[in-house]
Amino acid sequence: MPMKVRIAAKQIEKKLTEMANRIKENPEILLPECRGDCRRCYFEKIRKELKSLNKQNLERAANRKGFVAAVAATMLLAEQKIPYVAHMNIGGESVYYARRGKAKDEILVGIQNWDRPHLRMLAYMEIARKKKINLFSLPEKLICGDDVPDEFLDFLEKKFKCREEEHIVIKWRGREMRVCGRANSIALMKHYFHYPDFEKEVEVDVRLKKFKCMNDCPVCSVREAEEEVRKERMYAEHYIRGEISDEKFFRMYKEKFLWYLERKRVFIAGEKCFGDNMEKFMEELNPKEWERDAIETILKYEEKAIILEQSSSIKLLQKYDVNVEKLRREYEEKEKESILNKMPSLGKGEMAEFIDGLARAHRIEGREGVMRRIKEAGGDVKKKAVSYAFTLAMGVGGEEWKYNEMEREFGKHLAPYVKKLLEAEGEEYRKAGEKLLREVG
Repeated sequence: MPMKVRIAAKQIEKKLTEMANRIKENPEILLPECRGDCRRCYFEKIRKELKSLNKQNLERAANRKGFVAAVAATMLLAEQKIPYVAHMNIGGESVYYARRGKAKDEILVGIQNWDRPHLRMLAYMEIARKKKINLFSLPEKLICGDDVPDEFLDFLEKKFKCREEEHIVIKWRGREMRVCGRANSIALMKHYFHYPDFEKEVEVDVRLKKFKCMNDCPVCSVREAEEEVRKERMYAEHYIRGEISDEKFFRMYKEKFLWYLERKRVFIAGEKCFGDNMEKFMEELNPKEWERDAIETILKYEEKAIILEQSSSIKLLQKYDVNVEKLRREYEEKEKESILNKMPSLGKGEMAEFIDGLARAHRIEGREGVMRRIKEAGGDVKKKAVSYAFTLAMGVGGEEWKYNEMEREFGKHLAPYVKKLLEAEGEEYRKAGEKLLREVG
């Protein structure tokens, strides 16, 4: 690890001095708690060496190499001024320590930052590797033993716990630890222990957001896709080796899951899965009438998955590049044509065509369509009386000033006949029109 030197800030110097005093008062706090057969434990030899340290031999011991030398060099800091400190980047943070003697920097870092369990392990890694010792670092102690302590697993589970619904599961020693960090959580966990068989024992899985099953399917396409992606160990192996972050592993896993799922005929909207049940999926989308035919065609002929982030008929149409506005216009035109075809003709003649035109405009465009035609029409007394009658039948006020007294009186007489015309259907429409024409004269 590259090291740099800087002037020691008072806060840093104070922290290092306090740790040096703590170790000087009781250097045996640095020894791990033994679990199992401790008689042949390598740290018993170190215990004897630490006991032999005293004021007279500290300088000499600090000029040697190894763990005990680093302890001696740290104890000397209790009575020394620390004008400069070294620092190195570990896990994205600057870690400070005082360089003294000939011990390796990593050992000095671990001892002088012993109160931080992940940095503490740096002091012991060389011993652990050479002597094949399992070590587990907790906030207040270090444990040495053949087996993984339950309290250490409790510590890891609590420290790295993820509360998100979607997360990675690290399975080790019967525990399932939920993680979802930005870095690689396994790599961070390994800062707290030395256990060579870890990568052989650990397994990882991903928990995706659960879909609510809305159909009784003989085979679940979602579960099939999950099983298929689990069989591909490549991503998991990269993750266990610390080569990709939690985020990247989760993203790669989810993309592969969707890749498998999208090759199956299944309909999903939001958190609901409808299997391949078209009818239930259509009910969920609740499309408008002018969307229905296009959506039914898509669902009928699509052989792969349709996955929508939310229940939206428009989102589905857009997914298949359907011009929604064009679809709406075409539907409205057909509806207008259908409505008009159901209205029998009122016959030929200028007045019959004028009344029929206003009535048809009302059916397909409402008041606005009628008022626009009236404005464009003009005409004689009869036409203007009919126009005024239509405004009264539709309940449009404020138009009186546009008509003279004769046109208004005649229009009031015609209004009930116009109202019946606007409400009539089929043959009744033709009869109502004929009555109106007779009254107009």
